[in-house]
Amino acid sequence: MNLSRRLPIYLLIDVSESMAGPAMLAVEQGVKALVDSLKGDPMALETAYLSVITFSRKAEQVVPLTELMHFTPPKFSVRSGSSLGAALRLLMLSIKRDVVKTTATTKGDWRPLVFVLTDGQPTDDWERAAEEMRRANSPRVANLYAIGCGPDVDPAVLRRVADVSLMMTDLTPEGFRKFFLWLSASVQSASVKPDAEPGGLDRLPAGVQLADEDTEYDPTPRQVFLQARCQKTRKPYLMRFARRDRDGLYEAIAGHPLEHLETGSDAAQSSVSTGDLDGCPPCPFCDNPVASTCPCGTLLCTTQNPRDAIVCPTCRAELVSGPGGPAKIRRSMG
Repeated sequence: MNLSRRLPIYLLIDVSESMAGPAMLAVEQGVKALVDSLKGDPMALETAYLSVITFSRKAEQVVPLTELMHFTPPKFSVRSGSSLGAALRLLMLSIKRDVVKTTATTKGDWRPLVFVLTDGQPTDDWERAAEEMRRANSPRVANLYAIGCGPDVDPAVLRRVADVSLMMTDLTPEGFRKFFLWLSASVQSASVKPDAEPGGLDRLPAGVQLADEDTEYDPTPRQVFLQARCQKTRKPYLMRFARRDRDGLYEAIAGHPLEHLETGSDAAQSSVSTGDLDGCPPCPFCDNPVASTCPCGTLLCTTQNPRDAIVCPTCRAELVSGPGGPAKIRRSMG
């Protein structure tokens, strides 16, 4: 085998808001563990080149196709939206640009491996992109794996996107660690037999299963996300609510710090009634236990003492505490 031929590996990572918190940290640690494991394999060290494409409201190639020895795992930034279609189009462009094709006189790169990790529903025109990918991949130019993380993923979407579609049910840090160990073993196997069909399916870790047609899917949104600002620090954060099966209400789960607060119609999915929400996640910066809305549209943390001053961290308006009641709040895209 000519070791100058590369094995391109593309990781497409969903960095939408539903990945905020422990899941995103587990993925970052998983990518690092993947790289460390591959660096210990002489064959992978000779052939593997990695690229990372992230997608939320937009898709971005945060790491170009890079030799394994020089690859540095990126830190992911959570944003709203899940533009799977944009990620697939960027992947096709990257493969066309980066992968050396075989000619009559020269052996090109090995067939790329592509792993798509997503935990929600696409928010863009993904179906057209999936069809374009199918046409571009016939005859096959890449081995594609799509991995759905959690119950919010429709298995039918995964099957439309990839040759092999999997579902992760164990979303704990340990579950992600085991998954990335499996992924590492799959890449190491591919580095030995680069032209083999997608494999490793007989060695799936616990908590990962094939997304076959019998996999159950509930289209009702299981989570609600609200973007807010800390009144004291003016920093943005994300409120997470999860649907409770017994009554359909969305229960407060956690508040996650955000690097950015996205505004405008692109960041909004729809509105939710406060009557459908049970509780309020405490502010992750100052622990304020409740929230209020400003006429400018900002959702901000507040205290429970009606005498405390309320100042909007966005427009700096001084607000007065008033009687509560059901109201519509703009949801983020998740």
